[in-house]
Parts: sequence; structure tokens; C-alpha cells
Amino acid sequence: MVVARLTLLACLATISFLDVLCANEPATIVVKVNGTGITTADVNFAASQQGVPAEERDQSEPKLLERLIDRQLIRSFLAAKKIEPPAEDLQFQIARAEALIRKGGEDPKVLLEKLGYTPERLKSELGLTLAWQVYARKTVTPSQIKAHYEQYRQEFDGTQVRASQIFLKLPQSASNDEKAAKSEKLTEIRRHILANKLTFAEAAKRYSEAPTRTQGGDVGLFGFRGKLPAAVSQAAFGLKVNDISEPVVSPFGVHLIQVTERHPGDFSLEDVRPVIIDRLSQQLWTETVEKERATAKIERMSKP
Repeated sequence: MVVARLTLLACLATISFLDVLCANEPATIVVKVNGTGITTADVNFAASQQGVPAEERDQSEPKLLERLIDRQLIRSFLAAKKIEPPAEDLQFQIARAEALIRKGGEDPKVLLEKLGYTPERLKSELGLTLAWQVYARKTVTPSQIKAHYEQYRQEFDGTQVRASQIFLKLPQSASNDEKAAKSEKLTEIRRHILANKLTFAEAAKRYSEAPTRTQGGDVGLFGFRGKLPAAVSQAAFGLKVNDISEPVVSPFGVHLIQVTERHPGDFSLEDVRPVIIDRLSQQLWTETVEKERATAKIERMSKP
């Protein structure tokens, strides 16, 4: 949630001429959420926040709209609970946003007017994240934080594993049949390894399509995040030393994983408490949106 606020501030410092032209077009309502309109100006500004190129805006609009709908639902939810952002924090963020605009050589009031982004809208956007943080701090309990740390300790405590992989490439446009065929091939290779017909390293050198095949598939030490695709890391961290996973599909292809070493970490709950709170806050956001959507009146306007 902090990232969303920083993205907004960065966006205000880098508004392009094209963004201003788009914002100067008449703002029409494209969706109503419980009677509150979301306009084309909102969509254009959201596209700017996320760095969507102009030529991709039409394609990205459905996802942008869904995000804006979610944010409006949360805004109304917090208002109903009388949750407001801390005044000092909000003023600090507004001042920071205005300073970024001035740094870019623009007058904040003039630029916001060009964008159709009034001071009230800026305050509402920046305040939403701050108000949500207030609600999350009240809702997420210390016992939930501790339980989450214990359940997912190896994700947070700095644990590292060493693993080898056998990797088969897939194009980004791969069909389910193609994925199934590659998975079946790895399943067959796994059966041969488990039957001691060859070692994992031998199979990697023979079949893997990754550069690591020359090292018998060894990818070295890694933590839960960063080095490997999320699905692969999750599979690896669920294995005991010398266990071999079932085929794992990632955005890049299909992987067979064998963990060869495990090194426990030593980060305590207090070391990673802010990370866990942020994750639980995001989960709470998702759950709240789902509940609010179940009863919300969402009207999508037909395009002229």
C-alpha cells in the first residue's frame, strides 16, 4: 500500500504533455460505483500512475477500471466506518506532492487543473492509503502477525536453499496442451531419476534447456524471493533436502526442482514485523473488496 502512494507522487513529478492533453478532454463517466462516478480522467490518471504507454491504454482500460472500482469501494467502506487519514500525515504527503510538481517546473494548482485533478481529488487519493493504514493497524492483531510468521517462517527468517533444476522452455503464448506435454515429459524424467536409472545432474545435462544444465542444473543458493519465479521458489521451499518436486509451471516454462541444501535463517519476528503487517494489510484489502463487491451496485456506461 505504501508503494501505491509513492507511485502517485512519482507520477505527479513526471506527467507528460500527452497526459495533459488527455486530461483536457471532456471527462465522461465510464462506471458508477454505488452512484459515484469514475471518469475517463480518472482512467487516464491511473494509466499515468502505472506507466501505461498511450498506445496500450485502450487495452489496459479494463484492468485500470477494476482497480479504480476497488479503490472507490474501499473509500466508501472507510467513510462508513468513519476512518480518516491522520491530518499531519496527509498534509505532509500533499506538501510532498506539490514540491515534486514545483521541482518539475510547474505550478501545482495550474497543473492539477490541467489534469482535471483538483486539490480535493489529490487529497482523496493520498488520503485513501493513509486511512487504510489506520484501519489495518486497528484490524490486524498481534496474534495474527505472530501466527503468520510461524506459519510462513522460512519466507521471512532469511532461510536459503540450494537447488538444481531441469527446465523446459515454453513460449509466452503456450497453450494448455503444450504445457501439459512439457509437464508429462518432466514427469517421465522424474520417474527415471526416482528409479535410479540416472541422477538428477545427469538428467539436467541431458534434457534441461537452461544455461545451468552444464552444472548439472545447479542454480546455487537463493531466498524465497527474488532469484527464481515465485512458483519455483514456493515449490523449492516446500521440499526436504534431496526431494524432487512435481513439474512446476512458471511464466517461462516448466521446471523440475531438487533441493540439495537448506540453510535456516535467523531473522526474528521483530525484524520482519513491518513486512508481515504489509502482507496482512494487502490480504485484508482483497477480502474487503470481495465483500463490498458482493453487494455493490456497479453500473458500466456504454460508450458513445
